[in-house]
Amino acid sequence: MASVLEQIRKLDEQKAALLAQAKQEAMAKAQEGIKALAELGFSYRLVQSDGSAPAPRATGSRRTGVRDDVLKVIEGAGSAGIGRAAILKEMSAESKQAQQSISNALAALKKAGTVTGDGGVYKVS
Repeated sequence: MASVLEQIRKLDEQKAALLAQAKQEAMAKAQEGIKALAELGFSYRLVQSDGSAPAPRATGSRRTGVRDDVLKVIEGAGSAGIGRAAILKEMSAESKQAQQSISNALAALKKAGTVTGDGGVYKVS
């Protein structure tokens, strides 16, 4: 049994040595790539991480306050209410992303009981 454990230990050592060699070769290639990018005028650096990368930073493209904007449009329509297409037009939502954001806001407002959506016509509750 000791010989089996000894073989496993030796294999672990061999694995560690192979990984170290592969890392060294990969680092050399990465350094060459960074050097080539620097020669082209780009500034990059290679950073070693422990695997717990921070959360990506927001790009600032997210619209905030969409629910409030949608609610204002619905309130402005009065007691007659307003349809989804009219809300999209009123809010100048041309991109799919903006339209989805407005649809999400409508769903959230309906779920919260702030608005009703009978027959596709939205009204303030």
